[in-house]
Amino acid sequence: MTFRKILSVLLAAAMLSCLAACGETGPADPGAVTSENPAADGSRSEGGDGAETEADVLAPYKSIDLGGRTVTISVSSNISENGGGMPSSYPYIAGPEALTGESVQDNVYERNLRVEELLSCKLNYVPLDLNYDQVQPHIAQQVIAGDTGVDCYVNDQLGLLYCAMNAYLLDLADKANFTEYRFDFDSGAFYAEYMKNLSLGAQRYLMTGDYFIDTLRAAHVLYLNKHICQDVTGSPDSVYDMVKDGSWTLDRFNGLVESAYSDTNGDSQADDEDRYGLSGHSKGWSAPYYSFYYSTDSHVVDFDADGMPYLNEANVARMSTAAEKLIALDQSVGMYKTSSVAESLKKFVDGQSMFTMFQKVGDIEQASIRDFDGMGVVPYPKLDESQADYRTLVHDTAEMGAVPSTAAGEAASAVSAVIQVMATHAHAYLLNDYYEVALKNKYAQDRTSADMLDIVVKGISAPFEFAYELGFGDASYLAGITWNPVGDSITQGSDVTASGFQTRLKPANKKLAKLIAAYQGEG
Repeated sequence: MTFRKILSVLLAAAMLSCLAACGETGPADPGAVTSENPAADGSRSEGGDGAETEADVLAPYKSIDLGGRTVTISVSSNISENGGGMPSSYPYIAGPEALTGESVQDNVYERNLRVEELLSCKLNYVPLDLNYDQVQPHIAQQVIAGDTGVDCYVNDQLGLLYCAMNAYLLDLADKANFTEYRFDFDSGAFYAEYMKNLSLGAQRYLMTGDYFIDTLRAAHVLYLNKHICQDVTGSPDSVYDMVKDGSWTLDRFNGLVESAYSDTNGDSQADDEDRYGLSGHSKGWSAPYYSFYYSTDSHVVDFDADGMPYLNEANVARMSTAAEKLIALDQSVGMYKTSSVAESLKKFVDGQSMFTMFQKVGDIEQASIRDFDGMGVVPYPKLDESQADYRTLVHDTAEMGAVPSTAAGEAASAVSAVIQVMATHAHAYLLNDYYEVALKNKYAQDRTSADMLDIVVKGISAPFEFAYELGFGDASYLAGITWNPVGDSITQGSDVTASGFQTRLKPANKKLAKLIAAYQGEG
């Protein structure tokens, strides 16, 4: 049996039981992987006329010889969100140092051996256990000290972005940083648009794609209780139908949240014993609603012909519309507010809410979700039916790749070869095995819910303003102008978006100019 077939069989049997603990368009690219489009060339598996084998997929790289060079890759090994998130993607990137008998890790081990043999190199994976806010200080210390021990980092997007702004990372689009350049970011193996939206102009500092699978795993989704859906609408598939016909909007969602409320204990007041439409950790603050906001395609940052960002006041009206709908959601009797993501998830798992927010695709790996009867997954709703596509927000602690500036030259060249081959292999196999086999066939409890995951993944986006707005504390490079006017409106229960925008406009323009200067080496 071939490696490819072994991989699929084993993953179908025990994909995630072995995980230790971590937490545009990727698939929206023309060569994206979905159930309707398994590979850019239609050849995902071995066997059959015209289908490519693993050897065919890797054939373009067989002439590369790294001469036995060791390539050291530092990979995040911690649980994200200060211990409150999903397991890290370390098992999918590094795997074990020897065969363990656990399918996922063993197959990653075998894949890494193939890359070593193909390129004549040695892969040295080094685990790095840091919270997201510790990533930038750590890399900064290594680079400033001139430490060349690490050739590539796989770590949290937020921390890596701050490294890029401070010139601690190589511009991966600048071929002058490499003695030999093997990256092809437009090959379909990378999420090219996502990478573009994390940089300025032609620069590229962060890598993501199927190999960096955390981009998919960190995608925000709404979990749906199909039993409550049946009770409220008369059909367990009614939300699915709305999604498929394009009518899944905030108004439709808000209506369901309101109508799903039930005074279960009959005491004529909303309390913990009642059933709700939506559970979320929005008690006392509005920040959790940004998972809805960024899915409405509302934004204030646009880009000029050179790919440089600017603030566009013409977009404020759309922000205001989104704010009004989110105020209605926050004030709904069907909104159950908790103080933590874990508490809101428990409300859902206990069968007391129709939806729960701020969960991600990778959280489906949890046993409580896998075993939940009636589990469904849907994308976040559009602002209205005029919005062309559903948009999926990727959390800013998703683990991505970057090359430290100390690796310029031969080391960066070796990294470009290794990552290009890994990305190509992952595009052909890894996403299929994780997404199609593990999440869909094993954990999606019905075919239509599995189809919803296709839509969720197709909508993956990386809004520039989400990446640079939140930051660490007061370090926002947009002075809070893209989300805070909406968040303040939700908190106050009244739409103050326009005035909030105007108040922040001058400092936001100064911050944005500082950001541009930093990327141009003038900061």
